[in-house]
Amino acid sequence: MSVTDSTARPRRLPLQGTPNFRDMGGYLSTDGRRVKWGYLFRSGQLSNLSASDQALLGELGLDVVCDFRRTEEQQRDPSRLPEPGPRVVSLPITPGSNDSFLDQASSHWQADRRLMFDFMLDINRDFALQQGEIYACMFDLLLQSEDTRMLVHCAAGKDRTGFAAAIILLALGVSRELVMEDYLLSAHYFHPAREIERLRDKYGMEELETEALLPVLEVHPEYLQAAFDAIDAEFASLEDYLDRHLGVDADKRALLRSRYLS
Repeated sequence: MSVTDSTARPRRLPLQGTPNFRDMGGYLSTDGRRVKWGYLFRSGQLSNLSASDQALLGELGLDVVCDFRRTEEQQRDPSRLPEPGPRVVSLPITPGSNDSFLDQASSHWQADRRLMFDFMLDINRDFALQQGEIYACMFDLLLQSEDTRMLVHCAAGKDRTGFAAAIILLALGVSRELVMEDYLLSAHYFHPAREIERLRDKYGMEELETEALLPVLEVHPEYLQAAFDAIDAEFASLEDYLDRHLGVDADKRALLRSRYLS
């Protein structure tokens, strides 16, 4: 049965202020166990949470929240978390090509859909190969204590967070096929047309056509696949990548699986 089947346990938590808040539990690992429900979560920004959202968030018993938004994003749209709340760790990600590309795009440069699509491929390669220190910190936080309940998030919960969720699930032995299914679920909850004006305002892109901007807000399998292909090209195996690039060796992977699989 597909994890996207309507009869599967719902992944999205019914938060009003963030549409892409999901539980990563339930996925089948290669050893026959499944990822535990209620321990690993992913979402977009948390700055618009209602009082009822905060109450629901409090019931999850989160220990750590990893915020991948850039520092200026975090300052402009601070998270609204329950009190007392989880530990929030700032892990800002700014892909190497991000600022220069968007500066060109916002300076009346006539970017088109293909260029923006290719930009997103580059961004995902950057996640895999250039942001190792950030994602290694995420794993360190996850391993600090037994049964840590963690939320990883960025602005939309689909790109920086999408890669974070992917490598967590891969480290737990979930297949790439299922990881890709989880990645693509963001398309069900995050609606690009509703975010266009926010993106224009955020990056000063008033001159660009909507069609050119959409790839930045969309979810495509090619995006995450670009990250996978970059890993495959640079490392002997996924295990080699996790070990040498992220510091998650065989012992740490075994510990993660003992804690988060059942």
